[in-house]
Amino acid sequence: MLGCTLFGDAIVRFVEEHHLLPYLPAFPPGRRWLVLAPHPDDETFGLGATLAQAAERGVAVRVVVLTGGEAQGESKRRKAEARAATKALSITEVAFLDFEDRKLPQSLGRLTQALREELLSFQPEVVFSPHAADLHPDHRACARALQLALRWKLICGVRSRWPAWVAFYEIGIPLWPNLLVRADDGWEAKERASACYASQLAVRPYRRVMAGLAAFRALTLNGAQNAEAFQLHRAQRVATRSWRWLVRHAIHPTPLPAPPR
Repeated sequence: MLGCTLFGDAIVRFVEEHHLLPYLPAFPPGRRWLVLAPHPDDETFGLGATLAQAAERGVAVRVVVLTGGEAQGESKRRKAEARAATKALSITEVAFLDFEDRKLPQSLGRLTQALREELLSFQPEVVFSPHAADLHPDHRACARALQLALRWKLICGVRSRWPAWVAFYEIGIPLWPNLLVRADDGWEAKERASACYASQLAVRPYRRVMAGLAAFRALTLNGAQNAEAFQLHRAQRVATRSWRWLVRHAIHPTPLPAPPR
């Protein structure tokens, strides 16, 4: 239902809040998830509680860390922390592509090729990525490389086990979600995994920031203390829309299709 306000000779229409934000929790679809983490820790701080719940549900999860995180720590240590963190989330499959930290925009072609290979080899039903309007340039480059890899599959007709969905998650800048996961059941595992990143917690209070974001995200979900937010799109839609469309819709309050239940 639309509310109307008369201002001069113009009528401004405002959609109801439940058309803009989910008021019921949901869970990402699929039984095979490919999670793209530009840096060691993005998978945990961004969607750790969701991943812990997915592991409990028997979802096959593969985490691919794109860089060694050497711009904010020693790469060997950060990889060890990532292995410990994913283990705390009950994820057994983690890989490292070893691109240079903070240089993903300059490596976009090679990164796109690497993601093509991941799509072809793992055959995920859902791919998770930071969203296109995120603060960090590596996060935005990850989203762009994924879009280009999906577009290549579409153009080249490589349609076998096409990923059905792309789920964008948030790290540095909140997105405008169409899916909220009740994170309470996986929160303890996320806390354990977050604690594995001692090198990063010494730099910034990431756990406190993520806890605050999770509490804020639970605002519209009755009975939930914590939630993780996603923007879920059909993969073919991500491949065919423009980059400008992805950036705009990541943070613009536009009604989006509800995710499958």
